[in-house]
Parts: sequence; C-alpha cells; structure tokens
Amino acid sequence: MKKKLNEEKIAPHIITKIVRVMRITTLLITLGIMNVMASSSYSQKAKISLNITDASLEMVLDEIESQSEFYFLFNQKQIDANRKVRLNAKNQKIETVLEKLFKGTNVNFVVFDRQIVLTTSDPVEVSRELNSNTSDRSRVMTKPGVQLRSKLNDDKLVTGTVTSADEIDGLPGVNVLLKGTSVGTITDISGRFSLNVPDENSILVFSSVGFIKQEVIVGNRATIDLSLKADITALKEIVVVGYGTVEKKDLTGAVVSLDQEDMTMGASVSSAAQMLQGRAAGVEVSRGDSKPGGELSVVIRGYNSISNSNEPLYVVDGFPMSAGVSINPSDIESIDILKDASASAIYGSRGSSGVVLITTKKGKRGEVHVSYDGYGGVQKINNTVEFLNWNDYSANRNQLYADDNNDGNPWYNSADLSNGIDTDWLKEGTRDAGVQSHTVSATGGDETTRFSLSLNSFRQEGILLNTDFNRASIRLNVDRKFGKNANVGMNFYSAKIDALGASNRPGFRSNSDMYRLLRAEPGRAAFNDDGTFGSTSFSREQGGPPWVNPIGRLVVPDRDQNQFRTYANIWADYKILDGLIAKISVGFDNTANTNSTFEPAKYSAGGAVAYGAILESKNENYIVEGTVSYTPELSDGHTLNVLAGASDQKFEFRSFDATGNGFPTDKTSYNNLASASVQNIASWRSENRIISFFGRANYSFQDKYLLTATIRSDGASQMGANNKWGAFPSASVAWRVSDEDFLNTSNLIDNLKLRVAYGVTGNNNFSAYTALARVSPTEKQYSFDGSSAASGLGPDGRFAPNPDLKWETSNMLNIGLDFGFWGSRLFGAVEVYKTQTVDMIIDKSLSSASTGYSVIRANIGEMSNSGVELSLGGNIIDRGFKWTASGNFSKNQNEIVKLDRDAPIVIRLAREPVSGYGQEAYREMVAGGQMGDFYGYTYDGVVQVGETYGPQPLSKPGEAKYKDVNGDGELNADDRSIIGNATPDFTWGLNNRFMYKGFTLNVFFQGVEGNDLLNLRGVMVDELRSAKAADRYTTANTSGTRPGIGYFDGRNGYGGYVNSEFIEDASYVRLKNVSLAYRFDTNAVSWLGNAEVYVQAENLMTFTNYSGFDPEVSFSYSGVSQSSGRGVDDNGFPNYKTYTIGLRLGF
Repeated sequence: MKKKLNEEKIAPHIITKIVRVMRITTLLITLGIMNVMASSSYSQKAKISLNITDASLEMVLDEIESQSEFYFLFNQKQIDANRKVRLNAKNQKIETVLEKLFKGTNVNFVVFDRQIVLTTSDPVEVSRELNSNTSDRSRVMTKPGVQLRSKLNDDKLVTGTVTSADEIDGLPGVNVLLKGTSVGTITDISGRFSLNVPDENSILVFSSVGFIKQEVIVGNRATIDLSLKADITALKEIVVVGYGTVEKKDLTGAVVSLDQEDMTMGASVSSAAQMLQGRAAGVEVSRGDSKPGGELSVVIRGYNSISNSNEPLYVVDGFPMSAGVSINPSDIESIDILKDASASAIYGSRGSSGVVLITTKKGKRGEVHVSYDGYGGVQKINNTVEFLNWNDYSANRNQLYADDNNDGNPWYNSADLSNGIDTDWLKEGTRDAGVQSHTVSATGGDETTRFSLSLNSFRQEGILLNTDFNRASIRLNVDRKFGKNANVGMNFYSAKIDALGASNRPGFRSNSDMYRLLRAEPGRAAFNDDGTFGSTSFSREQGGPPWVNPIGRLVVPDRDQNQFRTYANIWADYKILDGLIAKISVGFDNTANTNSTFEPAKYSAGGAVAYGAILESKNENYIVEGTVSYTPELSDGHTLNVLAGASDQKFEFRSFDATGNGFPTDKTSYNNLASASVQNIASWRSENRIISFFGRANYSFQDKYLLTATIRSDGASQMGANNKWGAFPSASVAWRVSDEDFLNTSNLIDNLKLRVAYGVTGNNNFSAYTALARVSPTEKQYSFDGSSAASGLGPDGRFAPNPDLKWETSNMLNIGLDFGFWGSRLFGAVEVYKTQTVDMIIDKSLSSASTGYSVIRANIGEMSNSGVELSLGGNIIDRGFKWTASGNFSKNQNEIVKLDRDAPIVIRLAREPVSGYGQEAYREMVAGGQMGDFYGYTYDGVVQVGETYGPQPLSKPGEAKYKDVNGDGELNADDRSIIGNATPDFTWGLNNRFMYKGFTLNVFFQGVEGNDLLNLRGVMVDELRSAKAADRYTTANTSGTRPGIGYFDGRNGYGGYVNSEFIEDASYVRLKNVSLAYRFDTNAVSWLGNAEVYVQAENLMTFTNYSGFDPEVSFSYSGVSQSSGRGVDDNGFPNYKTYTIGLRLGF
C-alpha cells in the first residue's frame, strides 16, 4: 500500500490493516520473510554514529533513540543503566553498535526491527518466548520489573486495550509511556497493556509507527481503552514492480501507483481498465462504446506499433495475461503501472506498451473479519439526438426526391402522410436501466496462515433493450508459513459471465441494431394496438421484402454470450540462507467463450431467411516461473539486491464455428443447427510459446545514490527461424538530492529525487504464425491413380514466409523528478520521455505473379513518441475540515518516421454508412505523419444556383462542394489531405476530496483535448432523420448549407462522405464521478466494526462540442487493430449517467 501524505481517514480500512501487520511483524520477527526479496527491515538499514566518552549507559541509549526509531526495553535490576561507557561508531548498524557497547558484560540483546530488548537471559529463549503463544508473549512483555529504563513504585495499576480507529481488533506493539519518565510498556498481540503509575495526575503517551500519538490523563480510571488514528504520512509507500516490491523512495523508473482510494470506482466500472481512466499520467483509457461489459483500450505513452496491439501487459498477482482482465473492482488492492523501459524491461518482449500490475487483496493476521459492500442504482441515457418529427421528415424527404431523379410521384403519398403516427424510435429502444453489485468478503488468519475470500454478483441492464450483463465471481487468496524459512500460497479467481448482446458487427449496415434504430422512419408504429410489434408498410414498399421493426430486431432474436474464466497460480518460497530466497510459481488462465445466436426470418440481418450460429472459443495460458533473490550484508552504506529468474509460458487458442441459414421452425432456436438448409462449419487452432531468462540488480549507496540494471532474454515461437531470441536490457540511476547535507535542514524541500533511465523493450503481441506461410484447401484436383481426383492443401497465396522476421523494438529514454515541499503538503513528479520504435512489423506488398504471394510481413517501419507528464497532489487544508487534491496531465507527440519506401498504409471503413455510399478510405498513414491521422476531402459548402465550380463542372446546385487542395483545377482523389487526428493533444484528471467528521465528498473531473472523431453516425442520421437534415439544400430551401441532391455520395466522382464536415472535435471535460459518504460511529455496537452509506453519480456532466452520443466512443473494426482503427463513431451504444446508493459494513 502506498503512503498518502497528510491525509486522515482516506483509506482507514486498508491502512490500519497494513499497520496491524507491521506491528505484528515487529513482535514476531518471522512475518517479514514474504518481503525479503524486495526490501530489508529497518534494523538492517538504519545506521548509527556516536562518539561518546565517559557517559552513562542510559545517556548512550537516549542518544541512540534520539537519532533513530529504535526503542529499548530492559529490567533495571538486571541492567546497570549508570555504568560508564565509551563508544565510537560511525555509520554502523545497530547490531555492531550494541556488540561494542556490551562487550565484556553478561548483557544480551534481541532486536525486533525498532524494539530492542536488553536481557541477561538467553536471547534465544527470549526470542522463543516472544514468538510463542499469546499468553507467553503477554507474560514476557508485561511481567513485573520489565519496564522501560527505570523501576516504578506500584502505586496504581492501569490496564486497557488499544485498537485502531477503524477496527475492533487490538493493535499490537503500541508503546505506552508515562509522560516525563522513561517508564512504559508495549501492547501485546491482542492490543492489551498493563502499567503501574504513581497517581491520578499521571499522563500516558500512546505511540506507534503509522499512527498519530495520543496523550491521556489517567484520572480515577483503572481501565483505559483507546483508539489510535492512522497517521498516513508516517507510512512508507510500497510499490509493486516486476517480480517484487520496493519502497517508492528507492524507485529509479517511471511507475504510477494507485490504491482503491485513487481509482475510479462506481456502478459502470466493471474492469480494471475503467478504474484507471483519468487517474494516471501517461495512461489513456478509451472505450469502444458503452455496451455493458464492453472492452476498453488502454494506451500508455502513445502508440508503438501500427500492425500489432498497443495494449499493455497485465500481470495479476504475478501472473502475466492478456488484456480484457475482468476482475471484481472491489477485489483489487492496488494497481501499479510501469511506464518506462527501466521499469518494464524485466518483462522484455511484452513490455513495450507498458505493464499494469494488479494486486488483489490478501489476508491479514487477526480475527476473521466479514464485510459487505453493495449498491444499487439506475442508469439514464446521457445524450440523445434531436430528430425531425414525422411531418417535417416526410415533407423534407418528398422535396429532396422531387429535386433529384424521380418517377413523377412523391416518395410518400397522402395515405402515408395521414397515418397520425410519430414514433421516437430511440426512446422506444432505450430504457432507464438498473445496476447492482453485492460483494461479501472474509479475511483473517494467525501467525502461520492468512486467507482472503470474496464473492461478488454484478448485474447491469443495458441502456438498449435486451443488452444485459451479469457476472458472478469468486476469489480466494491463501498463504501459509511452514517453519521459519518456507512460505506457500495460492491466488485463485473464477468468474461466470452471461450477457445479452445487441449486434454491432462490421460489414453490412443491417448488422448494426443502433443503425436500424436511428434510421427508422417516425411514421411507423413501434407496436400495434394489441401489443405486437408494428409492421406498417408505406406505399412504395407494398409487395417488397418485409420491413424489420428495430424494436423486434432488438428483443426477438436470441443472442446469448457466455464466458467462463478461471485463473490461478500457486507459489512457494524458501529462505536458503540469510538474504538468499528461492521462489517458484505455477499458474494457468483458461477462458471459454460461447456466443449463440438465432435470428428468426422476420428479424434476420440476412433478410427473410432465419439465421443461427454457435461460435465457441477457448484460450488457455500456462506458465512456470522461478526466481532467486539475494541481499548480501554490506558495510559502509552499501546495499544490494540481485534477482535472477526464468519463465516458460505457453498459449493455446481453439475455436469452432457452426452457422446455418433457413430453418424449418424457430422453436428450436440455435439448438438444432443441423436442421438448417445451408450449413457452414469452421475451426481454428493456434499455439505459441515464450521462454525467458531475466535478471535485475538494485544497488544503493547511503540511500542517496541508486542504480538499477535489468536484462531479459526472450525466445518466442512467433518470430522468424533466424531471429527467435531477443535481448532487452535497461539501466537507471537516481539521486536523492533532498538527503544531501546542503538540503537536509531545508524547511521547504523534504523530498527531491532525480531519475534517469534508458532501456529496450519489445513487442510480440501478434499472430502465432506471423513469420510463416499459410496453407488452405486448393481448388486444383490431383490424381494419384490416373482415374480418381482429390483436393489438397497448398499455399494460400497471401502471406509469404519470412525467416528473418524479428522483434519490434522500442528504445526509451526517461528523465523524472520526484518532489515534496512543506512537509509534503505539496508533492508530485515530472516525467519527460522519448521512445524510438524500430523494426516495426508491416505488411509489404509483393508481386503475386513472380512470388506466388501477395504480402510478406517484414520489419520495415519506425515510429517515435515523445512527451511530458505531470502528477501533482496536495493537502490544502488539514484541520477539522480537510481538503486534499490530486491531478495529472499528459502530453504525447507521435510521428511515423519510416514506412516501406514511404508507401502509405490505407485503412478503409468496414461498412458503408448509407446504402450505395461504399466503404471509403478514412486513414492514410505516411512517413512524417501521425497515428490517427484522418485523410479525406475538405468540405466547402454547396454549389449555389447559377454557380459553376470549375473543379466540379458536372455538379448541380445543391450538391456538395469540396476544396481543390492541390490547385490543379480538378477535384479528384489527389485533393484528399489530413483533415484531423484521433489522438488527443493532451489528457488530464483532477480529483478533490473533502472530509468533515464522518462525511467524505469526492469530486473527480476528467478531460481530453485535441482529438477528433469521424462521425459516421452523423453521416447516416443527418441525411434524413436529425434536425440537421432540415438544413439540406432544396429548391424550396435554397439557403440550406448542407448538400441536397446526392448528399455526400461522391456523385460524378467528386468527393465523398469522409470529409471535414464529419471530422468533429471530440475534446471534452467530464464530471466523471461524484460521491458522498457518511461513516457512522460504531463504538457503541460491539459486533459492528464499521458502517458507511454512500451515494454516487457517474458521468454527471459532459462539456463538449461533439454532436454524437459520446465523444469517448471509438469503434474498433474486426481485423483492424485498435491503434490504427480508432477514432470512428459507427453507431456505438450511447453513454449513460449512473446514480447509485450503497452500503458498506464490517463485522
């Protein structure tokens, strides 16, 4: 968990549990083994400097306590505190100092991190007693005479129990001192203490690492029970990095760490990616649309690949897996994002797009705690379309038809116009949708075993009818200690997802249910008087194919989507020697998907023919990893940790598809595909494997000068035969300037660290058989006996083999500055980076006639990204009323440096927006351009009456006019140019938290600036249905500013619908989340640990000039990577506001 400076009660539940573990660790010694690989204890790191002559032992102990966090306990009858001693020590460990101090005496010492027991008994026996049962520990720590530094008269006995402010369990290891003396004790593992005080005026001082010190007057009380409040500024921030953890002060790379209080939570947040949106500098999260359970795109520091995915690697509890991680957000303890090569190079060929490390909640030692977190609420459509009513719509369409080629009759006759129907199809097809989530969890353990178990049910109705998403999940994390040296643990997660999915498949327009809903004419009825679906036909449709009611299309077909995912990893570590630990882990991740569809003939996308399909797929992922870490004992301020390891991971994918058309009955749905008159079967299987060897060394000198070096060697089956292996090194240095003598006493600067890192990472996130030729059934017939003939397999004629195909490689330089001012009232970090990606894999065209292939995938591209990031936080007011704020800003500049002979890469739309318009190219990537560039025509209004526009001599009044960009006097494809870009200029997020007594208010804004969208929804809706259609040019409306005849159909070869009119600025500022919580005082209820009620609103307000449903939408077409295909609004599901009320209880 990480430290959140100067915040009180920000994350009390999580923080106090961590502090409890810290205190138990202090008492029981051995609980720190789990983290030995990453960091040493305080006693191993602290250094003492003394030069004392002829002073009492007590004065020496006072001096050690004054310059450190150590605390001494001893029996004055055994230890002569007045003994004169001499001591000279310079920057030495406490053990060395104590050995000198008690050399030649019978005094032994036992160090428990910050507590030191001085005794004349056998230190092994003392240690054994302190680590035995609770009663023995209590006896040792509180038996008569064992008090701090002096003997006390037994005038008054005070007992009591110390707890944290947010938990009912006792708090172990709390120092209890009689103010003004050196007399005191510490609490036992149950938080109990007993102490003799002289009189009622005595004042007890309670202190513990990670908590705010409190003073209490004894008065006439014999029992004092006290709750300590967490002092968040005292907690050291621990950051998860690849294969270990590290204190943030020792970080040398660019890492962003978030705990639950930092992440976006709420009803619509169903994945880890959504929790990151707007919260971390350099991390851009966008969604394809707002379909429940829909996938999101996460891009860290820009795009590094054209052909391959730019999604980061996800590592859940040490298990590397692909994107699309579906975890109950309540199960997540923290997320750490590795952004630069120094941090991510430990993952080698999979680290070029960054790494997201997800840590789920673990068990805590102590009594079993059961908690409940649940909410329920409603979702409302966030934006809508201003449609023309039936009268205006029909009049406008009749006029447009009359102005163009027509048959002499109006499009709608008088009978059509007099039906009295005016349907708002969007309203009919959407709803106020419910959402609810319920999580029950239990956590607990003892000195040897810890566990954490959670059960979750998440149910979300879609804004569109029949688009529900339900997930049930279970998570279990268990670890057990065996003896002093061995630990074994398991992380297990399983989820079952059931969804009802409206169609938005690429290809024909009829595959999109949103298209049908938005194009439906208002003069038709959604329902008949008897409640059946309306089927009104206009005069021109008599005798034609039946009209498909879009509401019926939404709710009648069966579209069942089911997923069952289970992943788990089992690990064990063993301390071979002091500082030497070996660890092994074995894991698997299995996902089975089944998508079943049946569309009755009346509602089939194919038109009048029933369609059924069952598509099954299975992803299997297996991994074995082993590491060895060593932390040697060094002197004179040197510390070193070395890690070495190996990994073997295998991926398998299988799919089986069965489809059919033409069924004798609808009653069997998709359960009898064999009855279809036309049947198709397809199957696919692929495998790939990656074997890795890696190492890392962390070195520091005096905790001020830090060095990290990493190398990983990966061998991947996807690469060409001549380049299977790749090496990915990195190095980084850091200087803790604030620890230098010239800043040590500064009242302004309390943290200042400069970091420089350089490293190499790779990208292997592509097809298993990228480097190989493909085979397929041939059309040729072969005869082996001279009489019969048979088909065979042969090259598919498309992809040529490339044995020299190698890794896409990214070289990144990062310079960072961490800072904290005024006691960390203001803190943050600045990052500047430059990434150069070389050997990008791109499809290169071949001459089929000479090679037999049309394409070869080769390393022929280069790309660069450079940017700046700022993270800032502050404790603005810290009194009875508290106000904290945190924000981030990111700016990235992308450039395509090199392509194949500077040949452009052209991407076409997956479907035409309006019948007859064709699938136009909308993106042309060229050297010197940027990812996300839109390439098209520049719209210049409409041709006016009497106007002859030279570049378009055949255009009539009312037709679209485009700029002759190259000035050659002719309008053609050469006049296309860059007309926008889908990549933001910068992104930002800002969160404010206000706290007063039991109330906490969070207000979170998120913003994106400078990105454009191709609004295909606008092309389609604005033609006839939206209010903009009324501004089309007609002979009755010659002042219309939008094309009338031909609209944007590219008539006479002039222009097209991919033009500047539909490239819209999609910048936005969004009030993303507002929550108000009240935490009840539960001290009077013994069985209730905590109780909190909260209300929350998401997507409350959006400020944008974009005319579509949501500026965040970016539909990704099948076969087009999210990186190169982003920025298209192709009838995505509308976004929604969410209002919820929730309850959290702890028992």
